[in-house]
Amino acid sequence: MFLGFTHCPDVCPTTLTELGQAQKTWETLPETRRPQVLFVSVDPARDTPAKTGEYAAYFNKGTLAATAPEPALGQFAAGLGLVYMKVATNDGDYTMDHSSAVVVIDPQGRQAGLIRPPLLPADIAADLARLAEVAP
Repeated sequence: MFLGFTHCPDVCPTTLTELGQAQKTWETLPETRRPQVLFVSVDPARDTPAKTGEYAAYFNKGTLAATAPEPALGQFAAGLGLVYMKVATNDGDYTMDHSSAVVVIDPQGRQAGLIRPPLLPADIAADLARLAEVAP
């Protein structure tokens, strides 16, 4: 699971590209054991569920996408130890600062790991494929 937003100029597209590379290696795994990537937008004011889904699918068609209104979104992020905040820009618009880590969540919905940058797609692919083999 990765937090981000569709207007992100750098971290989000880079991370989703790297995760997309990892996802390509999982295509040969049985669907029931295949790791899934979830992109959660922290900008629900601009990122509708449809827009978030289209954005995530651009990087890999198998990427799941979601967003939620506040305060549920903040509670979700905080429960995983992640943070984000709206930051005004000089032109009157805003951007979103957010955690750049990828959270590994097990089939029971519990946090099972944390992957911090720099992200290495081959390592992520191998580690999560291995976890999928041994997961209950």
